[in-house]
Amino acid sequence: MCIQSYVKPELDKDEAVHSIMQHRSGLVMKLFDHNRKKLKSIELVYLPFWCYGYRLVSNTLKDGIKGKVAIEPITNQSAILPVEYPTYPIETVLNTFEVTKEKDPSAAHQVIYWEAFYKEKKREKIDVEINSAWILYMPYWIGYLQSDEIDILAVDAVTGKVDLSIKDALLQHIAHASAI
Repeated sequence: MCIQSYVKPELDKDEAVHSIMQHRSGLVMKLFDHNRKKLKSIELVYLPFWCYGYRLVSNTLKDGIKGKVAIEPITNQSAILPVEYPTYPIETVLNTFEVTKEKDPSAAHQVIYWEAFYKEKKREKIDVEINSAWILYMPYWIGYLQSDEIDILAVDAVTGKVDLSIKDALLQHIAHASAI
């Protein structure tokens, strides 16, 4: 059994609705959304990310640093987190999606390596050690929009930003959950 934890949402439902409405009222949306999709419902879900602990040593970080990197396995979207970033054990029922892909420590290694590569002047010494892996559930508000067709918009429940890049992962998880 894999260790599982989650990140607590910072946004409540009303704030998420406000983020969606702000996004929908932008000039680009007014020009290109001729169907004028309406927000029909919204729910808080937790999307599974593989989270990896790492240690990075490089020319400028001789003593090394420790951190976490979370990778959404369907889209490979990643987030580098400080080692002390607060995560919590799952002690209550959360609206989570099932983990559908196996962990891939090499993906975490690449994310950290290339992040260091872009920041280092002398690139000959970049050592990345991946030392643990667990499931980290990240909170998202999913807004269901409808006109002639149904669509979704995701709001990151920590930052409050509409996250268009995570839509494919959410749609695949929704489809997978519907097929079960």
